Amino acid sequence: MKYLVLLTPVAGKTPDQFAAHMVAEIKHVWESYTAGELREFYFSPDPQAVTLIYEMADRAAVEREVTSLPLIKAGLLDAQIVQLGSFPQLSVLFDKALIAP
Repeated sequence: MKYLVLLTPVAGKTPDQFAAHMVAEIKHVWESYTAGELREFYFSPDPQAVTLIYEMADRAAVEREVTSLPLIKAGLLDAQIVQLGSFPQLSVLFDKALIAP
């Protein structure tokens, strides 16, 4: 299953607080990527956010991975986890009852 994880800075935290953990954070992200669990990652400067796309067995596995991130453990980032799924609404394109004759 795929999961979107949105990481945002906790209000009031300073760049110096983040800097102390960045090498460990990037190493952790790289290990997850090379293990095949983390599929994609993006950074947005405005608003500041990191987007991670995981492919893992279940939400509990993603939660364990996210809570092990150094910046999460240090209380510098908040995380939102969203399970991604198929888009069944596309089936309307093939529903003969909805297609005009």
